[in-house]
Amino acid sequence: MAYTYQKHLFPTLDLTSSTKMQIYNITFIVEPKIEKNWATHVDKELLPEIAKNVQQIDLLRVEFVDGVEPVNGTTFSMQFYCAEPEHLRWVNEIGHQLVLQKLYRVFPHDWVAFASHLEFLKSYK
Repeated sequence: MAYTYQKHLFPTLDLTSSTKMQIYNITFIVEPKIEKNWATHVDKELLPEIAKNVQQIDLLRVEFVDGVEPVNGTTFSMQFYCAEPEHLRWVNEIGHQLVLQKLYRVFPHDWVAFASHLEFLKSYK
């Protein structure tokens, strides 16, 4: 682990991991009236099919603790773990749109989604 310094001497942590794990995250805000059916559909039908194309997918419920105004609905995070560049490329080019299309066919309203890209740096115990 090393510290590197940029302009104005602000330290930025330069961590290198032996694993170049990339995480493609899709965050969903789902209205209460479809939440249960949405979560069941994602868990039982959508993710088992999509999971064949990446190393791992996690589905998380997000609870905002501080600093965020209340949202009308439940927030979920769908995280695609990609150890291989081709997995990340598949999620970027195909998987993300496939997830949204399949959800839209069953639930055409009452949810929104946005994506972010995370890079695994290090685990601490």
